Amino acid sequence: MICITNDGSSTIFLPDFNEYYHSKYGAVSESAHVFIKNGFYFWKKENPNKKYCNIFEVGFGTGLNAFLTYNESKLILDTKLMYTSVEPYPLKLSEIHQLNYSKKLDDNDKIFNFIHDSKWNSPVQLSKNFTLTKNITTLQNFNIEMNQDIIYFDPFCYRVQPEMWSKKIINQIVNSMSKYSVFVTFSSMNILFDLLKDLKLNVEKIPGPNKKKKMIRAIKN
Repeated sequence: MICITNDGSSTIFLPDFNEYYHSKYGAVSESAHVFIKNGFYFWKKENPNKKYCNIFEVGFGTGLNAFLTYNESKLILDTKLMYTSVEPYPLKLSEIHQLNYSKKLDDNDKIFNFIHDSKWNSPVQLSKNFTLTKNITTLQNFNIEMNQDIIYFDPFCYRVQPEMWSKKIINQIVNSMSKYSVFVTFSSMNILFDLLKDLKLNVEKIPGPNKKKKMIRAIKN
């Protein structure tokens, strides 16, 4: 079911799980705050001279995070981005075509549609400095390449997908992270905070998007 969030951008609601793909207070504003501002740009500020950036996303979903990151990559031409994502249950194209992200961001539909029309399980070059690889698989069955610079941790919440917030999964992700890499998620859950702390990451709760008070960001030292 397609819904319009409070910032005017669309998301998808799953009645069987009583779950939204994004915050009902704003899909684009949530993704931009959590993953772009506090993930991508935070990493870039901390690593100004690094010319390559490996981004690993848990939960491709609507493709919004990938689309926003691609748009920002056009402003940072000195850094090549390799964006890898896993998604076990891709959305139907009929649902994708009802989303209004291109209109909301004053962009045409060409790139957003190309992101979704492109092949799965193989790299696709969207521009000279942005390569996308979408993988149809669960994270449990995927070998994450080492030396990830940024982790976009964006599965469904603990209530819907408790297995994604387990020590086994988080440990797998942390092991793939390079030194000074950044882990960001919309969640501020204490279970996750403690797991990341136990795995020796520098963890903090920072202001969240919209009406959400906190979110988690962690750095691997």
